[in-house]
Amino acid sequence: MAAEALLPLTLIGVVILLAIFLSIAAKKLGQNAVIGFILAGFILGPFGLRLLHPQDPLVIAFSELGLFILLFYLGLELSWKDFLEAGSSGFGLALLDMAASTIAGFLIAQFFGLSLLLSILIGFMLFSTSTAIVAKFVIDKGIIEKKSTKLALSILIMQDFIGILLVVLITSISMGKGAPLELALTSLVFAIVVFVAVSQLSRFIEQWILSNNLGQTEITLYALGIGLIVATLASMLSLSMALGAYFAGFALAETRAGGRIKRDVSFMRDFFLVFFFVGFGTTIFYNAGAITQALPSIETLASIGTIAALLAVAALLAHFFIFTIFGGLFGMSKEDSSLSAILLGPLGEFVVIIATAAILVVPASEKPIVPILAFLLIIITVFVFEPLYNIRRAYEKIASLIPSFSKREHAVVESHTSYSLQQLKSFAWNLFVILCLAWLTIVLYKQLPTFGFPLPYARQVNAIVIFLFFAIAPTVRALIALKNLVKHSRHKSLATV
Repeated sequence: MAAEALLPLTLIGVVILLAIFLSIAAKKLGQNAVIGFILAGFILGPFGLRLLHPQDPLVIAFSELGLFILLFYLGLELSWKDFLEAGSSGFGLALLDMAASTIAGFLIAQFFGLSLLLSILIGFMLFSTSTAIVAKFVIDKGIIEKKSTKLALSILIMQDFIGILLVVLITSISMGKGAPLELALTSLVFAIVVFVAVSQLSRFIEQWILSNNLGQTEITLYALGIGLIVATLASMLSLSMALGAYFAGFALAETRAGGRIKRDVSFMRDFFLVFFFVGFGTTIFYNAGAITQALPSIETLASIGTIAALLAVAALLAHFFIFTIFGGLFGMSKEDSSLSAILLGPLGEFVVIIATAAILVVPASEKPIVPILAFLLIIITVFVFEPLYNIRRAYEKIASLIPSFSKREHAVVESHTSYSLQQLKSFAWNLFVILCLAWLTIVLYKQLPTFGFPLPYARQVNAIVIFLFFAIAPTVRALIALKNLVKHSRHKSLATV
């Protein structure tokens, strides 16, 4: 049956029913519902019943709405208060874990001959733990109140925040306008302006709505409207729609009605996310360059499966070694370090989001690989998640054999103090200065030939020397701030023993 034979509303109904059925089946098998949604897209797509196609206007529109609602909701979910409550321990461990996962993924991808850009994006995928899977799991297991669980969740908050910024950058680059660093700096300025403007405007609008005896419905509709307007402004500035959606939600989270808006938007999030993941499922085995659907050869599938398996193992090992070796430095015992490392295992929604953005920017020959690899990564890590939790005692015994910085009997989630906030601001500011200098260096590199005077060395060397000369001071200050953060976190945690 061709897609043209169905009315749009009928097709939407078919998509919803099949997606729900397969998601329930996935849950019954102990897997994430996202897997069921993706399988529904695969079955309905060009390789199955051919009711959906990755280039269908309906699929594209609903997928974009799903991404908008998701990032808008995540902005509401991850408020500035939550960001600060993640604490210095969460910040330090999140940075170390993300760096280790990214490097491991990058090296494996490079070993198999993948492009530089795809290798970097694969590295980003490896720290894209599914907050939804982990949150539901710890609630079901009754371990939500454990300090090690809270620390793991605080790290997830940090990783979600940074992961969203990476997605925004990738999607902005995919629009093909401007250099990556220029886009990054433009995105940063836009994000700051949006946060300040929407925060101030929303407080005024909220007060006006309440003073005129209007209800929560008007506030929620205003929130969605301002989110769509900001997302559109981002697109008009050649930035990502995701940037506007996220920071509009992030700013609205600071209002008194932020929690109510989040609850009202949650149904829309669930509804449109189904179509986002279904749309992703239609891209499996789809060659975007050739605009065809073809099953890869057995050798190609085996190669992608091998890469996915190695990447999954690398991600799990990165979590294990980072938490085992450095967990004590941030006030964690071996037992709590092991549990937190296991909880960061299952990959999920952000892998799909990064993969969706990656398809637009990687070389044409690698486009068919991305959705298959992302899907396999999710399946493998989710499948081994609960078995790893069940054998966590053996996991802890292995961890006890590995040297670490210090030992604690219980994990401590250290909140930020005025000193740690000062160091965090110093680190962020100096990092921003370094990025600005890098951008100016690229501009200078392009303009050097027009200056009309002889250069002592090659253009690349001169640009690098100029960058290092000016960047060394902010780099040192950023490293000092990071070192102070780690020392402060360690001293504070030791003081609680």
